Amino acid sequence: MKTKILALALVVMLAGCDDFFDINDDPNNPVKAELNTILPYIQATMVGAFGFGTAGVTDILAVYNHHTVQRGNHDNYRIQPNEFQNTQPWEQLYTKTLPDMNAMIARRDEAPIYAGIAKVMKAHMFSLIVDLWGDMPYTEAGDPVNFKFPKYDDDMAIYTALFPLIDEGIADLNAGGIRPGADDLIYGGDVAKWVKYANSLKLNMYNKVRLTSLYDGAAVNSLLAGPLMESHPDDFELDYNASIVPENRNPAFVREYAQNSPAYYVSPYFFLLMNGEQACQNSLMVGIVDPRIPYYFYNQLAPGEPAQNPVSYQNGEFLSIWFGSYELDPNEGFDQNISQTVVGLYPVGGPYDDGSGVNISATLGTKGASPQRLLTSAAIDYVRAELALTMGTTDNARDRLVSAIGKSFAEVNNAAASVGAPSVDGTAYTAAVMALYDAGDNTRKLEIIMTQKWIQEFGNGVEAWSDIRRTGFPLVCDPDQDLNEWSTQTNPYPVTLPYNGNDLTNNGNAPGQHDQYSAKIFWDVN
Repeated sequence: MKTKILALALVVMLAGCDDFFDINDDPNNPVKAELNTILPYIQATMVGAFGFGTAGVTDILAVYNHHTVQRGNHDNYRIQPNEFQNTQPWEQLYTKTLPDMNAMIARRDEAPIYAGIAKVMKAHMFSLIVDLWGDMPYTEAGDPVNFKFPKYDDDMAIYTALFPLIDEGIADLNAGGIRPGADDLIYGGDVAKWVKYANSLKLNMYNKVRLTSLYDGAAVNSLLAGPLMESHPDDFELDYNASIVPENRNPAFVREYAQNSPAYYVSPYFFLLMNGEQACQNSLMVGIVDPRIPYYFYNQLAPGEPAQNPVSYQNGEFLSIWFGSYELDPNEGFDQNISQTVVGLYPVGGPYDDGSGVNISATLGTKGASPQRLLTSAAIDYVRAELALTMGTTDNARDRLVSAIGKSFAEVNNAAASVGAPSVDGTAYTAAVMALYDAGDNTRKLEIIMTQKWIQEFGNGVEAWSDIRRTGFPLVCDPDQDLNEWSTQTNPYPVTLPYNGNDLTNNGNAPGQHDQYSAKIFWDVN
């Protein structure tokens, strides 16, 4: 992995002393910070806000995507506007990340490469903000001196503005001048990788808007000529390490392993689908067992070992609870902290499951040295497969799907190598998936592409949730068709997150609260 231990010490500020690098606390008397101080901070705050962990929005979305299950508000698609998991990412992005991005952009004349990085990351950040909340502050955001109460802009108008912002960023990246080194936690100052990421980001955004007037087929085919993300070193991800003082471990590892009280149950739906079984109403992958299971999930139960309490769902050593069963299933509320299956080596740095059934602790796996991924070369190949299938691009959809699955397995093997675990061979699995693909019509082919991408995106909640809303695939679990008589769904599937209640109260230009079950993002036209 691309770990930069010294620079990554800055990540601790997310969990504690945020004010240390907050150079814009007093907008009337700003301090001119060093660029090599600002850059790692905006990278850490942006990735953390979208990532997996207590302060990251994936904490919510992993439940919406049926990757995990939690007891509480997120079960049955419930979230309140003022919940920490909704307000904290919003505030990290708007009050901390954005002002510092703008500060870097304002210094373009002295450091165009730094400005280019900030512009591309800003475009990425706002594309994901729109994907989550829809209409949001953009044109007046991040400038508290001139716009104390920023207006909310139309979501499609924001996306429209982001494409030229990326182009500006690419031009700045190619303008020369001083470049970052270890202060760049993502690419270490490698401009060529930043350009690949920028082009890949544009392609990913065009794919999201492919059913709207913003889609540009000529621009897409031009992007396909490259350069684009090609392999793991090109991935836009933040590498955490095993440092405890300061705290730089993967936030989800800290929550699940270091605190010794796991909060994430692995969704039985996710497990059943990967295990080649009927998953709620989804029979797509029946008979095709995914060999990545022991890398994704870690069973605390050894073979034949009984659970500590009556169970909601158990399949061999896999133990979990069902979505939609909160305060309904008589066995759902029992403590299973030393029996439940937890998220594993991929994506949070837990252990490879060798069947030993050792209870979780902070000393297992990579000890938290695991990246948070936001955009990967594997995901871009899935995007390319989708675009080829649906929009007739210059790519071959089948070839891109094979490549994407291969890169997904390579990501797992990269994690396996970090702990000396055996590598996983995806040859037979890929052949089985492609036989299914070859036998299907275009709708089935799209379902297979999106299902494979959904498996790959474990730990990256924003992209997986956007894919489900855009395409309808993979099918979300219908609790009335699962294996639990007590689970049910009383709320519709959410299409946006609620606005931050604090912002609606304090911002005089804010609209009223929108309906998270009906206020669709502009690209969600199905």
